[in-house]
Formats: sequence, structure tokens, C-alpha cells
Amino acid sequence: MSLDFNPLEFFISEIKNDQAPVKINAVNELRLIASALGPTRVVNELIPQLNQVVHEEPLCNDDEFLFCMAKQYAVLADYCGGREDLLIEPLEHLACQEETVIRDQAIESLRDIVDKLEKKGKDQIPKLVADYLVPTLNRLAAKSDFFTARVSACALFPTVYRWAPASEKANLRAAYNAICADDTPMVRRAAAHKMKEFVSVCDKQDIINDMMGTYKLLSQEDTQDTIRVACVHTTLVVAKMLTPAENEHEQHTVQIIKAAGDDRSWRVRLTVAKNFDQLCLAFGSELTSSVLIPVLKKLMEDHEIEVRKEAVRIIEPCLAQNAISNDQLQKELLPCFQKLCDDPAQPVRAALASILGPVVRVVGPAVTQSQLLQLISDLMKDELHDVRLNIVSHAGLLCEVVGVDNLVKDNLLNTIQSLIMDNHWRIRQSVVEQVPKLAKKFGVDMYQAKLEALFLSSLRDSVHSVRQAAIMHLQSIAETFGTQWTVEHLLPKITEQYVQSAGYANRVTTLQVLPKISVVMNESDVAIYIVPLLVKATKDTVPNVRFCACRNIMVLVERSQVSQSVVNSEIRPALQALDQDTDCDVLYYAKQALAKCR
Repeated sequence: MSLDFNPLEFFISEIKNDQAPVKINAVNELRLIASALGPTRVVNELIPQLNQVVHEEPLCNDDEFLFCMAKQYAVLADYCGGREDLLIEPLEHLACQEETVIRDQAIESLRDIVDKLEKKGKDQIPKLVADYLVPTLNRLAAKSDFFTARVSACALFPTVYRWAPASEKANLRAAYNAICADDTPMVRRAAAHKMKEFVSVCDKQDIINDMMGTYKLLSQEDTQDTIRVACVHTTLVVAKMLTPAENEHEQHTVQIIKAAGDDRSWRVRLTVAKNFDQLCLAFGSELTSSVLIPVLKKLMEDHEIEVRKEAVRIIEPCLAQNAISNDQLQKELLPCFQKLCDDPAQPVRAALASILGPVVRVVGPAVTQSQLLQLISDLMKDELHDVRLNIVSHAGLLCEVVGVDNLVKDNLLNTIQSLIMDNHWRIRQSVVEQVPKLAKKFGVDMYQAKLEALFLSSLRDSVHSVRQAAIMHLQSIAETFGTQWTVEHLLPKITEQYVQSAGYANRVTTLQVLPKISVVMNESDVAIYIVPLLVKATKDTVPNVRFCACRNIMVLVERSQVSQSVVNSEIRPALQALDQDTDCDVLYYAKQALAKCR
């Protein structure tokens, strides 16, 4: 039995439906219709039908429909049997529409068609580009009745130029220069924003000979700061192609970056600050020292807060990529830090605090002690909690670099101690996370004298995240100081916190600590010190405590940290006693733990 069903007729009826959801859903499922029709009918019937409806009322005025169609034409490239050329004309029509998203999607689909052919390894890309895309681009770039086509052309230039025959490339460069000088501001802006993509597919000599004049003119655009912003991004591409040994940077790009660093628009200066690390890598160490570092120092003193903040923040990636040397950092940038520490803008101080860890690692202990310790101490006492949070997150690294003695001598340890009781829980959590690193450097005696009491108090913190951080990092401390210290010193301090008079959250926290520190304990110590407390917890009056005990018992059994005799004599009876528990969670975890005991 065969059904009399024509997929094409069904599709056309759906897209002409008065209900928008039906129409749009039909377009979005176009691949199913194309698959059912097969390549021949797609080429001979479906594509001509689609080309007709996008030109006719009422669908030619339906922006949502046209947008979806612009997207689906790229999908049809998989079903047209190698006739991608049939998709170019309708996409050119859509690239001229007034609605921006339709134009952008049409150009994106044209580029996708080329990308798909490239991934398939097809060798017809040059022919498709030469015979269809180059004429299409020329028509879009020369269309004078409305600017939208010329805006679309800007986005198509890089793809077409990459695959265009050598005989056409000079004409395409000339066309791009012409569109960069267009009378319409929107076209010039679009051309400027696409210039970094265009020059990336050009040869260096072609850029120097044909594009450099246009690039420099756009960098001096008076009316639109977004064009000058785009030129900073273009500089990154151009600078990577130039050769410092031949002074090409000095001829073409240095003055543009200097001007951008002093630009009257804060957006341009901000762009320089955000991309400073990439500029350093592109320009090389010599020009970084002579040209770029002075630009960065100016940006760090900029009157706009956002510019100063980004100029400080970019120092960290610069150091990570060796874009700024230790010598440049010490001689040129460190002298600026004190003024930044006193900056009235809180985001700037927070940015400074966030980079001091990497800075300390690079400059070493002597410079840190002589120039940075007082500044670090001031930032740890800053009124803004973000500043304190950012600097305290480097406490472990700071201790590693300057040493314990200097940390104590300069009262930084007292400051860190005070921060573990800070009003802001994120700062308390950050300090807790730094304590294991400090403990390794301090040694057991100083840790017990200076940090232990405060650290253990974090197990009773009112904020769950702080308690969890303390629980997680106790394992690291136990591993640092070993089994004997854990059993004889730490464990009694933990177990004494398990009292019925305390809030049940404290008892739960105590139970959660036990599996963490038990990793350094042997089987007999677990049986003597931990199992009895867990068994006791299974009889607690609070269900949360009971099921937490069951879960921790399950962990110990899975790790094989308790012998079978202890399981049979102590653990199993305690779990079996919960068989009739009134709380469903307790009952569930008790059964899970019993299953592990078999």
C-alpha cells in the first residue's frame, strides 16, 4: 500500500500557512524535505520554488521567515548534489535586505557553503568563487541604491579573497579600499571591523603596497571611535606579519598604537589595554620596552577607571606569556604600584591585588620584601572586601616567596589571622584554602601556635561553603604532618566537637571530616577512634546526623579501612538497628551501607 504524498507540495502548503509557528517549523525542518526529494528534485523543483517564494508577497516581507531561509540555504548545500552555485543568487538577494540579522545570516550561509566544500576536500571551490562569488561580491559592493548591500559585502570579502584567482586579487583589494572610503558611515564602520579578517588572508607585501594607506586613514577616523577600536584589532594582525629587523613596525604600526594609547575616546584606550599582551608579543621585546611600556604606564594613570583597571589586570597575562621581562617589570611598572594601591577607585585596587601573586613570583623575595610587602599589607586591610579577597588568595604563594620569618616580622601573618575571621564569607573561605600551603611552610609548631585554632573554628562557621572548604583542606594538612600527629593531636580536637549540646550542623561537619583525615590512618586507628563515633552518630536524635553517619560508614567500608571483624561486631548491628527508622533518607543510606558490608 503506497501513500499518495508529495513532500514538496506539503512543504509549500506549510510555509504558506497563516500561523507563524507552523511556517517557521516547516522551514527549520527543510533538510527532511530535501532528503525525501533527493538531489535531482532539490535542484529542479525545491530550490526554484524557494527562490520564488522569497521574492513574492507575503513571504518576502516576513523577516522571521527570511531569516530562517537565509540559514537553511546553507543546509541545502548538503542535498543539492554539487550544485551549490544555485544557492548563491537567493543568498545575494537576502544579503541586500534591510533587516540586519537577515543580511548577516545570508553572508554567514555563503561562507558556510565554502567551508563545507573545503571540509569535504572538494576542488571546485576556486571555480565556485571565481564564477559566482566574485561577481556577487562586486555587485554587492557597487550597489548604490541602499547601503545595506555594501555592508554585507564587507563581511564577504575575506572568504572570497582567500579563494579568488590571483588575477582577481588586485581588483578585490581596490574594491575593499573603495568601500573603506564609502560616504556612508555604517559602511565604513563595517569595513573597518572586517579589515582584520581581510588583511589576515592577504600577503604581507600586498598589505604594505595596497592596504596600508587605507588602514592608516581609518585609524585617524574623526567621527566614529568604533572604527579606531577596530584598527587596534587590525594592528594585532598586521604587526604579526611585519619584521622588526627591517623597521617595518616603525614605518607602519608604532604610531597607530601610540595614537590609540592617547586617543580621546576611552573605548580606544581600553581596547589597547585589553590587548596589550598580544601587542607585546606581536611587536617584540625591543619595541615593547621602547614603545609599549610607556603606553601601558599612561594607561595605568588614565582618568577612566575601566582603563586603569584593565591596564593593571593585563600585567598578569603579560608575565605568563613572557611578554614583559622581569627587568621591565621592576624598572618601569613597580614604581607605579604604590599610586595604584592608593587609587580612589575600588576596582583598580582590586585589579592590583589580583596580580600581585604572579608579580611576586617573578620579582623574587628580595624585591618583594623591599618594595611590595607594605603594599600587600595595606591591600589586606583595604575597606573593599574584593581587594582583601584578591590579595589573600595569594597568601600561600607569598609565604613561599618571602619565607615564614619575613611574613612574621612584617606582621603579615597577623593580618592573615585576622582575615580568617573577616565579615565576608568569601574571604574566610579563601584564607581557609590557603592554610594548607602555609602549613607546609610553617611547620607543625608554628601552625599549631598561629593558625590551627582559627582554622578549626572554620568548621563551625555559619556559612556552609566555608565549612566545606575547611573539611576538604583538613586532609591536606593531615597528609602534611603525618599519621602520628593526626591521631594524637588532630583527631581529639575534631572528636571533641561532637557533642549533643552543639547544633546538629556541627555534628554533621565533624562526621564529614572523619573520612578525610582517615586516609592517613591505619586500620587499627580507624577501628579505635573513628568507628565508635560513627556508630554513636547512628543513634543521634537528628535524622541528618544519622544518615551522614551511614554514608561515612559506607565510604570506610568501600575503601577497606575497617576489618571484617569490626564490620560484624560493631558496624552491621548499628546499621541493622536503623532498619525501622522513620526517616526515609536514613533508611535508604542504612540499606546502602549494609549492602556494602556483605
